[in-house]
Amino acid sequence: MIEINLLPPHLRVRKKEPMKLPSLPVIPVAAGIVIFLFAIQVLLWIFIQVKTVSRDSLKKKAASIAASNKEAINIDNTLKDISSKVAIVDKLSGSRFGLAKMLNNISDSMTSGVWLRSIDIKKGESPAEPGILSEVLIIEGSSVIFGGTDEYTIGKFVNSLKENESFSSDFDNIEIAKEERRKVQNTEIMDFIVMCHFKKGKGL
Repeated sequence: MIEINLLPPHLRVRKKEPMKLPSLPVIPVAAGIVIFLFAIQVLLWIFIQVKTVSRDSLKKKAASIAASNKEAINIDNTLKDISSKVAIVDKLSGSRFGLAKMLNNISDSMTSGVWLRSIDIKKGESPAEPGILSEVLIIEGSSVIFGGTDEYTIGKFVNSLKENESFSSDFDNIEIAKEERRKVQNTEIMDFIVMCHFKKGKGL
């Protein structure tokens, strides 16, 4: 159908022509996309490598810290062990001095006809505080019986211990705990046990 437009040219509406897209070269565009994707992969690989190196470094530092901590614990335990041994040595040194003094006092208190078999320290009930355990010096010995003089001889030894102030000042009580008669060949012997209860804080 023929259309006749009688309007002057400047009033006529021109038809819009369809927009034409510029033609792009396919190969360069595709190459650019491939290069872009490859570049992204390379950057990701570099990022992963950096993180891996950082992780390995942190692992090494953690292992080093753990080793140092273990070494510090070992050193601390060693120091504690040494301190404990030093404390024991100090205590033993003091005990040896006290024990030497005690043995010397017992020796000074010995009476004729009495000999000692053993001296020991054990736990026992304190006479000053019934039901409370304290250290007890146990002296075991014997006395030869000559005409019924055994009790006198043992009693004299115990009295000698009590009268020795350097010895008795460390004890609440000094007593004969046991006496037992026995015969060796033709000689009668009286075995005895003397218990010396330490005062509080005076034990070895």
